[in-house]
Amino acid sequence: MRALSTCLALVTLAAAAPVRAQSAAPPATTAAPQQMDAQLRADIGRIARSANLLHVPPADSFAMGGRTIPASTTVAGTVAAANGPLEISGRVNGDAIALHGDVVIHTGGVVTGDAVSIGGHVKIDGGNVYGEMRSLSDLAAPNARAGTAPQAPLTTAGAMKLVLAWFAVLAIIGIGVLLFAEHNLDGVVAVLERHLARAFWVGLLTELGLVPLLLLVIVALAITIIGVLLIPFAIVAYIIALAGLLALGFLAVARFTGRGLFRAEPDAGERGVSVRAMFTGLVVYLGLWFVVAALTWMPGVQPLLRAVAVAVTWVALTAGLGATVLSRAGTQHERAGTTPRSAPGGAEPLAWQTPTPVAGVAAARRPAPVTRDLP
Repeated sequence: MRALSTCLALVTLAAAAPVRAQSAAPPATTAAPQQMDAQLRADIGRIARSANLLHVPPADSFAMGGRTIPASTTVAGTVAAANGPLEISGRVNGDAIALHGDVVIHTGGVVTGDAVSIGGHVKIDGGNVYGEMRSLSDLAAPNARAGTAPQAPLTTAGAMKLVLAWFAVLAIIGIGVLLFAEHNLDGVVAVLERHLARAFWVGLLTELGLVPLLLLVIVALAITIIGVLLIPFAIVAYIIALAGLLALGFLAVARFTGRGLFRAEPDAGERGVSVRAMFTGLVVYLGLWFVVAALTWMPGVQPLLRAVAVAVTWVALTAGLGATVLSRAGTQHERAGTTPRSAPGGAEPLAWQTPTPVAGVAAARRPAPVTRDLP
C-alpha cells in the first residue's frame, strides 16, 4: 500500500513538472525578430548599394547571430554574418563580411577575397587575407570612402544667388581696374574697336597654345636643379597671369558691348561713360546666366539657354583674350596721329612762332638777325 502511494506521488509530480515549466516560461513574441529582420534587410540593402562592397550576397544569405567556418572546411563564395562575429578557421574562396560584428581569421584560416567588418573590426589571429581588410564604423562609411555620395542639385534660388555673387566679384574687379589700370583697359578696348575679328582669332590660337606653353615652361625649368624647385611657383604664376588676362579682356569686352548699347551724354565725363558702359556690359552677359538660373525648373528650355549662355561667354572671353594679347595687356596703344615732321635744315616748322594767347592775338615773328657791312 505504501509502495502504491509512493508510485502515485511520483507520477503526479512528473505530470505537474511540465505544467509548471510551461507556466513559468514567458510568452514568446515574434514582433522583435520581425522588426530586427526588417532593419537588417534595410542595412544590407544599403551595403549592397555601396561602391566599395560589390559582392554583397542577398539578405537571406546572412547568418544571424554570427557564423563559424571550422578548420579543414572550404566555402566557395562570399560568407556573411550579421549581429555576431564571423570566425574563420577554414578556407573562404571569396569575401568575408560581418555586419555589426567582427571578422576573426584564426590560425589556418584563409580568405582569398576581402575581409570587411561594418560596425566591428577585422582581426587576424594567425590567419591570412589575400584581399583588402576594411573596418567601417557605420553604414555610411562605404559611400563616404568611395566619394560617391550624391550631391543635391542647386535650387533655382541657389543658382540665382551664385550668378549675383559672380556679378559682384566682377564689378569689384572692374572698379579696381578703372581706378588703377584704366590706361590698360583703354588699350584693350581700342583693339576691340579696330580689330574685333582679328582679336577673336588671336584669342582662339592663344587658347589652343596655353597647355603647350605651360609644358614648354616646365620642361625649360626642369633642365636645372634650381629650375625644378621653381616649377610649382611657375605653375601658380602662370595660372594667376592667365586669370588676370582673362579678367582684363572680359571687362574690356563688357565695356565695348555696353558702349555700343547706349549713347553717351554730351556733358558726361569720360570716367562716368566708362563705368556706365562696363556695368551695362556685365549686366548683359551675366543677365543671360541669370535667366538660365531662373529657369532651372524648366528642364526642356533650360539646357538650350545654358548652351547659348556658354557660347556667348566663350566668344566674349576669347575675343577679350585676343585683344589683351594684341595690345600686350593694354600697354601698347595705337596712336591716332603721327608726329609732325621737321622742316628742312633741322629747324622745327613752328619754332619761329611764339605761343598764341587764348584771346586770339596773332603770333609775332621772331626778329630776324640783321647783318651789317663793316667799313
